[in-house]
Amino acid sequence: MRKFLEKLKNNKLLLDGLNVVAGIVLLVSLIVFAVSGAWLALLPAIWAAGLINMSNGLKAMSKTKAMGQSMLLMGALILLGGTIFVFSAMGL
Repeated sequence: MRKFLEKLKNNKLLLDGLNVVAGIVLLVSLIVFAVSGAWLALLPAIWAAGLINMSNGLKAMSKTKAMGQSMLLMGALILLGGTIFVFSAMGL
């Protein structure tokens, strides 16, 4: 396991691995929402989408700083706006 993590770190694939895990969480929570109709199941999907956008922004900041910063900000807005939307849809 340690060799695998070292290889990820050396090849700068840590953010890509994070995107894969967040994508799996996104798919599972969307399936749970579709089956059960529970609004709370959308929260992990929204948070995973925001995290994917933020990690892509961090990766893009090494190439073009302005584009990376805007993607990072959009990820934060997705987290905040999506959470507010879910709680307002639930009536809280």
